[in-house]
Amino acid sequence: MEFIGGASILLTVVIGACTCIITLVTLAGTGFLMYKAFGSTFKSMAGNSNILQTGVSATAVILSVQDTGVTMNDNPQARIRLRVMPMGSEPFEAEVTQIVGRFQVGMLVPNASVMVKYDPNDKTKVAIEPFGAGM
Repeated sequence: MEFIGGASILLTVVIGACTCIITLVTLAGTGFLMYKAFGSTFKSMAGNSNILQTGVSATAVILSVQDTGVTMNDNPQARIRLRVMPMGSEPFEAEVTQIVGRFQVGMLVPNASVMVKYDPNDKTKVAIEPFGAGM
């Protein structure tokens, strides 16, 4: 279909540009939604890994466990309230949000003991050690 003065080429370029823009906006929107939905999970996992490498070990008692509704590879994420009892200092309460193995969920019950690591400079940074470590 011919248009006057080569308008068909211009129309093809405009349609191609609009298609690219719509695709980019869709991808950016999807990426943003994924970040909002899962960004805190990945950030929490990275922080837990750092604490497990550099933190101080202590025993903790589970006070409560809540399912966050998030799963990763069929493993649930749990919000766990703990009373941490470091050797030589006062006990403190902390909340941990981390992915828990499906077969370990039954171990997370109130009054159960777990090993944790915490940052002595920021006691809000606590991570539960892998089950069976040090126990």
